[in-house]
Amino acid sequence: MLPIIKSCWRFVNISTIFFAILATTATILGFASNLWWGFELLEHPRLQYCQILLIALGIGGILRQRWSLVWLFPLTINLVIVLPLFLPSHHHKSPGINAPTHTLRILHANLDRHNSHMDQAIKYINSQTADVVLLQEITPSWLNQLQKHLHNYQLITAEPRENSHGSALFLPTSPTQLLVIKEIQTIHLPDYSERPLIETVFSIGETDFVILSLHVTRSRNPGTSEFQQTEFDAVANWSQIQQKAGKQVVIIGDFNTTPWSSRFRHLLKNSELHNSQQGYGFQTTWLASLPAPLRIPIDHCLYSKAFTTMKHKPGINIGSDHLPLLLELRLHERPKSPDWNIAREE
Repeated sequence: MLPIIKSCWRFVNISTIFFAILATTATILGFASNLWWGFELLEHPRLQYCQILLIALGIGGILRQRWSLVWLFPLTINLVIVLPLFLPSHHHKSPGINAPTHTLRILHANLDRHNSHMDQAIKYINSQTADVVLLQEITPSWLNQLQKHLHNYQLITAEPRENSHGSALFLPTSPTQLLVIKEIQTIHLPDYSERPLIETVFSIGETDFVILSLHVTRSRNPGTSEFQQTEFDAVANWSQIQQKAGKQVVIIGDFNTTPWSSRFRHLLKNSELHNSQQGYGFQTTWLASLPAPLRIPIDHCLYSKAFTTMKHKPGINIGSDHLPLLLELRLHERPKSPDWNIAREE
């Protein structure tokens, strides 16, 4: 029996070392994303690198292999990158004691155009009490089923497509607060992109804000990787234009990148927005069929300085490859001044 146990431990040890070497190599190559598009993909599984390296340290400790402490180096690198998501966000400065606030509940879901569990997804959406529902990968068939069976929400606008580019906006049939739509349009970022994006300007209280349902191209070859960066640049520019026009901004959707990737961090900086996930940890959304430790977070919500996050959580598996994302945001209005005149719609 003893030789068998020794053989098993040897196999486990060798396998662990092999995967730890791969995780260490990928950790380093992830920083070279500007050299080759494939290295950019290595930035995303940093949570999984941490798990592999922790296991390697544990096995090394059990076998009393002092040299295994070398795994602390790549582990520390990855932890320094991913753990800041648990730190609270301090971007918001109080607008004043008398400044009113509003709560905004947003549900985002990439339904997956190949999803055959339509009933499961529709049941979940109907069970939520969201102020705004933004759906992606809407096909004509999906839209037909949603309009028939989504009893608690009404269709406002939709751009159905047979490919993954479709999207739709729904609002509750019995709204809990006065959320006024001032303008809806379909835009393209960049302007030559084939993917329609729904841009909606809302008014609540004295504040106008715009919500963009964003679905970014998945990086899977040199061309799509380059175009994804072009999309992020166009989104950052769009955000700055909206904020300069006096609107608060919310961007929510399938970003097809993780919050610790270099592209995501540059997007935050260039768009002058904040990550709603900050302070809420990892909250992974893809691949939905996998257990949480094996998933990565690629569905996000970014917002401008008037917003703070009150609740941020993935939903249940609805048959899609993505988990839904449910957010509760607080909108802080600016305090009125005596000479502050705002044109209101009749």
